[in-house]
Amino acid sequence: MNLESFFAPYNPPRTHFVDIIRYWTEQQPDAPAFYSTDGDGGDDDAMLTYAQLWERVRALAGYLQQRGATGGRVLLLYPPGLEFVVGFFACHAAGATAVPAYPPRRNRKATRIHSISKDSGAGFALSVESVIEQIRSNKDQAADLSAIEMIASDDPSNAAADAWKMPTIAADDIAMLQYTSGSTGDPKGVMLTHGNLIANCEYIVHAFTPTRAGSGASWLPTYHDMGLVGGVLKPLFYGRPNVLMSPMAFLQKPVRWLQMISKYKVSISGGPNFAYQLCVEKVTPEEIDTLDLSSWEVAFNGAEPVRPTTIDAFAEKFARVGFRRDAFLPCYGMAETTLIVTGGPKGQPKISHFSADGLNHLQVKLVAADDDDARALVGCGEIIPGERVEIVDPDSFRLLAPQEIGEVWVQSPSVGKGYWNDDAKTRAVFGAATADGQGPFLRTGDLGFMHEGQLYVTGRLKDMIIVRGVNRYPQDIELTCEQASDVVQSGAVAAMAMDFMGREQLMIVAETVRIRNHDWNAEIDRIRKAVTAEHELPPDAIYMVRAGSVPKTSSGKIQRHACLDMIRENELKIVGSWSRWESSEPLQSGSNHTQPKRPRLASEQVSPEIVSVVIREVKAIARERADEMNEDTNIAIDLGLDSLERLEVAHSLEKIFGGRFPDEALQEMETVAEVALAIREHLDCNPIDILAAAADQADLPLREVRPEDYTFALFPEYQRLKQTEKTLLVTGLPNPYFTVHEGLTRDTTQIDGRELISFASYNYLGMSGDPEVTRAASEALQRFGTSVSASRLVSGNKTIHGELERELAEWIGTEASIVFVGGHSTNETTIGHLVGPGDLILHDALSHNSIIQGALLSGARRRPFEHNDFESLDRILTEVRRQYRRVLVIIEGVYSMDGDFPDLPKFVEIKQRHQCLLMVDEAHSIGTMGATGRGMSEHFGIDPKSVDIWMGTLSKSFGSCGGYIAGCAELVEYLQYTAPGFVYSVGLPPASAAAAQASLRVMKAEPERVARLKERSSQFVREAQARGLNTGQSCGTPVVPVITGNSLLALKLSHALFESGINVQPILYPAVEEAAARLRFFITSEHSEQQIQQTVEEVAKQYVAVGGQLPEGAAAPQA
Repeated sequence: MNLESFFAPYNPPRTHFVDIIRYWTEQQPDAPAFYSTDGDGGDDDAMLTYAQLWERVRALAGYLQQRGATGGRVLLLYPPGLEFVVGFFACHAAGATAVPAYPPRRNRKATRIHSISKDSGAGFALSVESVIEQIRSNKDQAADLSAIEMIASDDPSNAAADAWKMPTIAADDIAMLQYTSGSTGDPKGVMLTHGNLIANCEYIVHAFTPTRAGSGASWLPTYHDMGLVGGVLKPLFYGRPNVLMSPMAFLQKPVRWLQMISKYKVSISGGPNFAYQLCVEKVTPEEIDTLDLSSWEVAFNGAEPVRPTTIDAFAEKFARVGFRRDAFLPCYGMAETTLIVTGGPKGQPKISHFSADGLNHLQVKLVAADDDDARALVGCGEIIPGERVEIVDPDSFRLLAPQEIGEVWVQSPSVGKGYWNDDAKTRAVFGAATADGQGPFLRTGDLGFMHEGQLYVTGRLKDMIIVRGVNRYPQDIELTCEQASDVVQSGAVAAMAMDFMGREQLMIVAETVRIRNHDWNAEIDRIRKAVTAEHELPPDAIYMVRAGSVPKTSSGKIQRHACLDMIRENELKIVGSWSRWESSEPLQSGSNHTQPKRPRLASEQVSPEIVSVVIREVKAIARERADEMNEDTNIAIDLGLDSLERLEVAHSLEKIFGGRFPDEALQEMETVAEVALAIREHLDCNPIDILAAAADQADLPLREVRPEDYTFALFPEYQRLKQTEKTLLVTGLPNPYFTVHEGLTRDTTQIDGRELISFASYNYLGMSGDPEVTRAASEALQRFGTSVSASRLVSGNKTIHGELERELAEWIGTEASIVFVGGHSTNETTIGHLVGPGDLILHDALSHNSIIQGALLSGARRRPFEHNDFESLDRILTEVRRQYRRVLVIIEGVYSMDGDFPDLPKFVEIKQRHQCLLMVDEAHSIGTMGATGRGMSEHFGIDPKSVDIWMGTLSKSFGSCGGYIAGCAELVEYLQYTAPGFVYSVGLPPASAAAAQASLRVMKAEPERVARLKERSSQFVREAQARGLNTGQSCGTPVVPVITGNSLLALKLSHALFESGINVQPILYPAVEEAAARLRFFITSEHSEQQIQQTVEEVAKQYVAVGGQLPEGAAAPQA
């Protein structure tokens, strides 16, 4: 490769880096080779000239030779800084093989380092004195590295320049072992030769076309391929300075990267896509004003998928300070090829639009950018001269045409010799041959295609997880999951990265053993904390699925891609799940992770004011994940904050108190108390600053306001709704929701001029439309008007309100009651008002949304128990009751999705024994249960006063609108004067109050309505079961599901019945599990025996017609 024009007037050797350092030392001894900066723009940046670098390298190499390192492997355990550069090149100068790694964190095991040292057979380790002292002081770390001689390169006594002898270095000698990031249990060290390093640097020069006046900058970790080759080797190869900065410094405050470029007039710098996105999201307009990016000629972007939206957003945001869009240079590479494979040429990034459906089927079809099916892809550059890149069918090994998608195979002088100590993997990965015998090639494991001379990467065959620049092997995470939970099936966990909501997300699917009535939330929490602690990568979603449901190959291997498809298609058989985007609270607040608990710091060491500021700033970032926090809360493991979020917290604290945390402190701060101590030790705070910061509740981190923050059409939630609607349209069936009813709905309804039998309303006793009820409402309208026009506390209290509340209390059997304007708001305001932080709400796992929303509003801890499982409730209370002030247990009288009911006397006994409050939501049981409709107390024959809070709605059996709470006089009085949803809301409209009162009086006078409702409900269940229809757990209630086990089948059946004159609504995933998709029938007392019989017969008939299967022996539906 002819590079003379780039180097002129120089002509450095291309043998190995020892020769290269010596050459530049001779040519420009006093020129800066490397800088090290903290990124804050001060004058204390460190610097090494070429002469200083060679002097340090030669001295350390001589010492290594004296210690016998020649021919061996040397671990590099350096924190960010110039010492790594010295140590790396000293290995070469000593005739040793460098093994870059990263020092273990304080108070953590050196598991990964131990795996690498054992695999590599390293006999020595280089680092700085502070790290070596840390390792020796930690019993576990010292034991893991006990067989290695550790040498501090910053100790002047470890220098022997005069003893150094130039080793014999051949191009094919191994220069370094590059352990692929993420490996722990089965580390893979890529053998890179001196020739590989030189060849790849040549390729980078060719792709980047640097100038002799340019310089570079890198915040990337030097123990990774991009940071090492791009940030250390290539600059030295080219003989131009490079500025190094700690990754922590960048991640904590992204503008530091750009400030570094501005200060040093850098021409070449880059990183993974997420780095540019982070700048887009975090750099403020005020910070942009301080920048000058006009010198930036090459902004390389690689190591993870390059997003067109990021390129556009970054270029637009920083254009006013000199950044040019044509500086972007997407590239592609990996550790196995030293670094770069494709890249360039300079100019506008190549963005093309392809059919997304085609790409999913491994076909390349160009489409217009505005095509609904368009997926924008960024080209990753051209093939560099001297290489060969082919697209190959990964199964048949057949060479594919340019417009076909296959695995990317590479043949290049940059490709390593293979994996250290692993001949089998080396043959499989580095020794691949095409079907016609061409080779050897490196199998990259990536899928892609060539288009107009550019490589486009579409996905991964290999399963490496890359999330926000962090690489992990799925096998390691899966093993951690198995070890964290006793109920996870061995060999049945899948860990994957999925592109969702604009970034890669870590998804875990874990198959469970066969077990009933289990607390899945606790298991999920154990897994989440264990993965976070072990891999420093918090999961974004965890799905616990049924035994035998994780897809596997015929040989028993997990099919991770199939699992991803099941997640996307909502096909997992989930028994318990948690996701960051749907969770409104952390699962558990305890610290029962597998990481050893640190000794509790003495409280007198920690300023309460500083602790309060730390907690406030953590909550500003963690938001809903931060529940109850104290000094011992681990913000990484207990709250699940990832590394970027933790650095955001650190940055906000630096802004508040002034000063800056050193990198080593950022690594060690995990608990709130440790952060508070680090503030006192490292930041510029005095007592006045502390008190002012603690008092300032408004100093929250700033973020850029984006269109999706204020444009309803761009809300992610709205976009998800539109996607759901689109999915519904694909079925070709009409939308079953918001049908317009043209008159009264009782046993029948009228839609589009057609009369249909109605099973879609809960007018259980036919009170809505009853002449007596209608007359009472009309009289109330004439007397009181259409509205009470005020809160009842002020002037909206009417005689009809008091009469209704007294009659309700007498009917239910309590001292008093209070009515609200809505059923949903009754639960929300009551639950949200009666309990708060420091309290616990235990509710049935199938509780109505209004109960969940009320619990969230309260700020109390919320925990579900297994449906109708009083024993599960008892176990939880036995374990945690004394940890909380009030505990509110909430169950329902009749569950509106399944039509079953709880064993109320058991729950009463448990609440009394554990001294809790018990609330029963009787929305669907008042008027339908008990001989006369008085609800669950009458059904079970218990004293109504044994339940603390009775809730009910007025919209079902009472033919009206609103809700009520009934209980003791003190409860009702407290709610009357303080409940927000009552005090600050208009009172119940007079007509609604009168309708409910009249319905109650009719119910008392005509108990036969309740008896008839029971008869019709039993008839429906009896006849449905006789025809083989699955009615689930419904028994003795007017709520009867017909379970189809498939959402599409439920949708089709609902439509078929509508066409046949029967109106019943489908309940689809995600409202229920896919396997529990159903039609839900609400029976009323007004339905006739003939209507019930006709309906059940038609359901069975149409169920078969739309593809359902009835069990053998069931009564056949009539034709």
